[in-house]
Amino acid sequence: MEKITIDDMKCIELEIMDEIDRICRKEGLSYFLGYGSCLGAARHQGFIPWDDDMDIIMPRDDYERFVGECFDSSKIVERYKLATYRDRSGIYPFTKVVDSSTIVYDTFTQRRYATGVWVDIFPLDDVADPHDKAFSRGSRMALMRSLMVADPSLGSTMLAKLVKRVAHPVFSRMDPYKAAQRIDENARNAYTGETDYYTDFIGEDNPGVLLPKTWFEPLEVPFEDRRYFVPKNYREYLAKSYGDWETPPAIDKRDIHTCEAFRL
Repeated sequence: MEKITIDDMKCIELEIMDEIDRICRKEGLSYFLGYGSCLGAARHQGFIPWDDDMDIIMPRDDYERFVGECFDSSKIVERYKLATYRDRSGIYPFTKVVDSSTIVYDTFTQRRYATGVWVDIFPLDDVADPHDKAFSRGSRMALMRSLMVADPSLGSTMLAKLVKRVAHPVFSRMDPYKAAQRIDENARNAYTGETDYYTDFIGEDNPGVLLPKTWFEPLEVPFEDRRYFVPKNYREYLAKSYGDWETPPAIDKRDIHTCEAFRL
C-alpha cells in the first residue's frame, strides 16, 4: 500500500464531490455543503486549511432517493461506493461515498471498520420541538454505538481510555450496524408530519437545533476551483452551528482529524 497525504485526501474528496454534485444536478436532488465544508466555503472559499474531510447535508426525501436508487444508477466512476449500515458496508447511521481504491484508518476506531477516503452525507429531518425526545434518545444511542466500534487502547484523555477499557467487553459484543440502523430510524421517524424546520438528528453536536427550511434554497459558491451549493442563508446557518464563525480559532483550538490513509 502507498501512504497518501492530507492534501492527497482532499484531492480525492473533491473528485468524489464532483460525482455527487453531477448526480444531484442530473436527478434534481438538493444538497448543501454542511458543517466545516460550508464554513470553509464561506471563510476560505474551499477547505478549512487544517481540516481533512467534506460534509454535505440533504433533505430526507432527496437523501433517500440518492442512497436508494440514484447513486448506483447514475454514477460513472466505478470505484466510488456507498458505505452504509444498510448493507453492512459502513458502521455509521449516515452515508459515506467512498473511494474503494483507498483505505483510511481512524486512530480511535477499530481498524476492521475502515473505509476508503470519503464524503459524508447527513439527512435533514422534519422537527417541530427543540425538546423532542428524539434528540436525547439519539444522543444516548450514538454514545453506545461509538463504544461498540472504539479502539479500547486509545483515547483523547486518560478518563476516555479508562471508560473505553471498562466498557469494551460489554459493548464489543453488540452489533454496530443494528445500532446505526436504530439511530437512523429514530431520526427518520421522530416527526412524521411536515414542519417549517429541519434538524440533523444524526450529525449535530448540539441537540435541539432547529433550522428554518426557508434557509435551504441552493446558492452556488466557489469551493477550491469548483462550484458547489450551500444554503442561501449560510451565514445564519453557520452562526447557529458555530457562533462567531468568521473568526478563525486559535491555533491550539484547531481540531485536526487523526488518521492514516493509503492507496490499495
